[in-house]
Amino acid sequence: MSETVSDRARVLRGAKRAVYDKRSIYQSLDATFLCHVGYVFRGEARIIPTAFVRVGDAIYIHGNRKNGAMNSILDGQVVCTEVTIVDGLVLSRSAFSHSVNYRSVICYGIAEEVEGKDKVSVLDALIEHYVPGRMTDLRPHYDEELAATLVIKLPITEAAAKVRAGPPMDRPEDYDGTTWAGVIPTETAYGKPIPCEKLRNDQVVPTYLANFYE
Repeated sequence: MSETVSDRARVLRGAKRAVYDKRSIYQSLDATFLCHVGYVFRGEARIIPTAFVRVGDAIYIHGNRKNGAMNSILDGQVVCTEVTIVDGLVLSRSAFSHSVNYRSVICYGIAEEVEGKDKVSVLDALIEHYVPGRMTDLRPHYDEELAATLVIKLPITEAAAKVRAGPPMDRPEDYDGTTWAGVIPTETAYGKPIPCEKLRNDQVVPTYLANFYE
C-alpha cells in the first residue's frame, strides 16, 4: 500500500473523518471477513459480496473457477473493494443530525490469480480468519477441490478509510430541548455452536472453538 494518498482514494466529503495510515486501515479490514467487490462487466457496474482475508498488503477472495463474476475481474481493470463495520446508531436531537458510528475502508487494485502453494496458504488463512485454530482440525485439501477453486489476490495499491465515533453533534440551540440523545452500540455476536447431527457421540466441541465462542 502506497503511503501517498491518490486522488482516487482521497476523501472529499466528510474529509475530517478520513483515515489514511496503513495500520488503522488494516485493523478495520482485519475486524471482519465480509467485503463487497465492485467491478465492470460488459460495460455495467456490478458488486459482489464475498468472504475475504487480508494477508500483507493484499486482500484475497475465492470462488468457483467457473464463476463468471470472479473471472471477469481478472481482465486487468482496477477493482474496488469495500468493507464497512457499524459500531453504533447515533440518535441526535434532530432528524438531520442523526448518524451512524462506523469504520469503512475502500481499496483499489488490479486482480491477480493465485496458484500453487500460495493458493493453499491463502485458503488456509481464510479459514483461520473465520475461526483461529480451525485448520489444525481439518484434513488436507483434495486436488480436485483446489482445481475447482479460483483464488484471487487484490493488491491494496490505494486505500482510504472513513471513521465516525462519539456522541451526537447537535446544533447549540437543540441542547436545551427535552429530546433524549445518545448512542445505541451495535455488536456482532456469535451464538453457541450447534453440532452437526451426523457427529459421532464421542465428539466434543474442540478447545479452540470453545475459546472462540467464549
